[in-house]
Amino acid sequence: MNLKHLLFVALLALSWDIHAHEDEANKLHQHDVTIKLQWQHQFQFAGIYAAKEKGFYQQAGLDVDIQAGFTRPYDEVESGNVEFGISGTGIVAEYLKGRPFVALGATFQNSPYVWLVKADSGIYSASDFIGKTLTRQFYADDLTSIFLKQNIDTSKIQFVLPTEKNLDNLIDGHVDGLTAYISNEPFLMAQRQEPYRTISPQDYDIQFYSDILFTSQQYLEQNPTTVEAFRQATYKGWRYAAEHPDEIVDLVLQKYNSQQKSRSHLKYEAEKLLELSLYPTVDFGHMTTHRWQQIADIYRQLGHYDEVGNLDDFLYKNQTANTVQPTWLITTLGVISFIALLSYLLKRHHNVKLTAQIRQQTESMKEELRERKALEATARHESLRLQTLLDNTIDSVITINQSGIIENYNKASVQLFGYQPDEVIGKNITMLMPASYRDQHKLGMARFLSTEETRIIGKPVEVEALHKSGNTFPIELTLSDFKWEQKYLFTGIARDISQQKAEQEALLKAKYEAERANNAKSEFLSSMSHELRTPLNGILGFSQLILSDTEHTLNEKQRHNINQIIHSGKHLLSLINDVLELSEIDSGRIKTSDDHVPIASVFEECQPLLQALAKQQNINIDFQDGTDAVVLADFTKLKQVFITLVSNAIKYNKTGGEVLVSASVQTHNNSLKLTITDTGKGISKDRQAQVFTAFERLGQERHVEGAGIGLSVSKRLIEAMGGQIDFASTEGQGTSFWIELPLSKNAINHIDDIKKADGEQEVSLSQRKTDTEIALPSKQILYIEDNPANIKLIEVFLSRFKHVSLETCETAEAGLEIVNQRKPDLILMDINLPGISGIEAAQKLHDTPEFADIPLIALTAAALEENSHAAQGLFTAYITKPVDFTLLARTLQPYL
Repeated sequence: MNLKHLLFVALLALSWDIHAHEDEANKLHQHDVTIKLQWQHQFQFAGIYAAKEKGFYQQAGLDVDIQAGFTRPYDEVESGNVEFGISGTGIVAEYLKGRPFVALGATFQNSPYVWLVKADSGIYSASDFIGKTLTRQFYADDLTSIFLKQNIDTSKIQFVLPTEKNLDNLIDGHVDGLTAYISNEPFLMAQRQEPYRTISPQDYDIQFYSDILFTSQQYLEQNPTTVEAFRQATYKGWRYAAEHPDEIVDLVLQKYNSQQKSRSHLKYEAEKLLELSLYPTVDFGHMTTHRWQQIADIYRQLGHYDEVGNLDDFLYKNQTANTVQPTWLITTLGVISFIALLSYLLKRHHNVKLTAQIRQQTESMKEELRERKALEATARHESLRLQTLLDNTIDSVITINQSGIIENYNKASVQLFGYQPDEVIGKNITMLMPASYRDQHKLGMARFLSTEETRIIGKPVEVEALHKSGNTFPIELTLSDFKWEQKYLFTGIARDISQQKAEQEALLKAKYEAERANNAKSEFLSSMSHELRTPLNGILGFSQLILSDTEHTLNEKQRHNINQIIHSGKHLLSLINDVLELSEIDSGRIKTSDDHVPIASVFEECQPLLQALAKQQNINIDFQDGTDAVVLADFTKLKQVFITLVSNAIKYNKTGGEVLVSASVQTHNNSLKLTITDTGKGISKDRQAQVFTAFERLGQERHVEGAGIGLSVSKRLIEAMGGQIDFASTEGQGTSFWIELPLSKNAINHIDDIKKADGEQEVSLSQRKTDTEIALPSKQILYIEDNPANIKLIEVFLSRFKHVSLETCETAEAGLEIVNQRKPDLILMDINLPGISGIEAAQKLHDTPEFADIPLIALTAAALEENSHAAQGLFTAYITKPVDFTLLARTLQPYL
């Protein structure tokens, strides 16, 4: 018989065998069967929908009715009301209790149940639930088994039943964790933009099956062919669903969406659940007896029964396969015989050729072996070289595999951790971690291996390490990962940062102490400012009143003495203001505005005051104000700096000296340079470094009044406005100070509305006295003040206005009561009052329509900028103590 004849006979035998199997399949009869789900319709049962809608059940001779449910259909299957059901792994417990169930296959190889916690909860592992509140759903036995495996005392955890408001309770903090389904609650948390974290059984190497297809032993015995056909068609449907998820999502939306889920939710379900199936690596329906034995043992430890019995009848065996086995056996033996015969003939026919090829291959393999040995020697040399390099690095380098086992450990690691290489290689990396880090490491490793996502690989992080001695210490750790032969390896580079941490803590402590001291200083200065302004108010106020008293005139000597009192008081007030402003700057509370300021207006505003000061000192000032430049600066603070610099040029000049004030545009940096030059003694070189230092008088303490604050304040104000200040001085010849400020891009004068106070017509107290001759309507004024001296001062001042009657009280509460009883024409009020403050009282009046139109003037020692900001919009005017009675008279004029 030649080769062609042999092939012909073999094909006839195989054709006969195929037809025999087709005849066997055709023997299936049409059956009506029902499957009961354990929950309402969703992608969780996609394979069953696909088997029905794609005709897989029909092709198997089955007409299948799919029923949704809310519980596991144990009773319905056992009673025969339905033929098939879907269950969790709890079915094994039912079987071991004596119920006649057969598990036909597992849809998912891992459990979909997780614990859900908020991302900021501080819960990273099961042990973190101790002392917390957790919802428990008793069918999630795989989650409960985590407590068992971790030896956690569950009596220390408060378990509560789930409710319809589970997510709200978690978000609002009523519970710390939820028992959740991986494709449902996490999606809803993401929808609500609430960061979350999940803890799953897989993190603890607990592998429970899910969605078990099962039937009863009675139905299997009576209908083995139907059971096998239903099982095959169902898992064929699942394979189709896994390979066409978008199509099946559309199918669920059209026919099986009783829960009214969105497309995005169903697609999220598909992604998460198909990950749990492990398909195509593991086929749908796969189960092993060994794994079921492990699951059954966990249920025994949970107390569901006393002893795990035999599971042989629990796992499905294809009984229909036994009926066709003899036919397949005969066919297989025939094919084997045919192949053996064909092999023999081919061997004889090609024996010589094969022998030659084998000889050639042998020589080739020998050559390859020689090359491999050479490569292995090179590799050993490179490995030794690499290890030498690692051992000579200053940082600890440790390599672990994806199970956490240490594979490489260099010499620097010995010094860092105290262990020798033979003590750690082959051990888990957790031995080098404090206990508090170990669960986090395991969970992080599990998540990375399943998702390949991490927040720490490639970035230096600060963690605690554990020395062999048992002491913990801080390290900076940088991790990297790579794959070798389809498995991950991780390399960690660690560096001891104990000294850096200690230095950092020392710096933080010093910073805290400095800030505390600075705040204490600011609070002290603020308090002292208020306390000093109150007596100064009496000193300057009564002095002004004495000078302006036309009924009791003073002789020249008395007027001179009173003027000396006023001069000394104003000097003290100036010192207080300077110290207070310096404190404001130091604390970072100073604010500047970007005004468009014509430099000529600064000269014009300040010139009268400075000329008067120069005249007293016999100094000549030359204002060279030829420029029309406009700068970006805070108008008020620029005037303050200008007055300080020119005043110093006058005070520190020689008798009959000169001060030259000039301005020039600097085109190279688009700025204006304002220069003040004097002809004084100059500043010695050894003192020039302290010019801008606060409270530094440069040896002039006995000769010129001042506190040495003005230049320090000026420098900080100019820099806050984006400018620069500097000086040059030659001892014996004089000093030049200059400031540079950015030019405004728009040269239009934006301060036309600035009123020049020195040019306004003031109404003197003597003129006021003559006003009384005119019949004026009577006015009622309420003064709220708790200081008796201040009350007396205002009483004396207002006594000169015959048509004004004054009523006083010491608290805001009493003042509000007076306003309710008799509405005054004007209210004067202090800010710092016992009880409610003047700010609060002003707000109450402002919010009451009946009293909102009463003019309200603040008379206060609260002179900080933040105080006036707090009062903004509540007062008609804000006047600080000591009171300038000229300003007060001008302020009161419209209302009297």
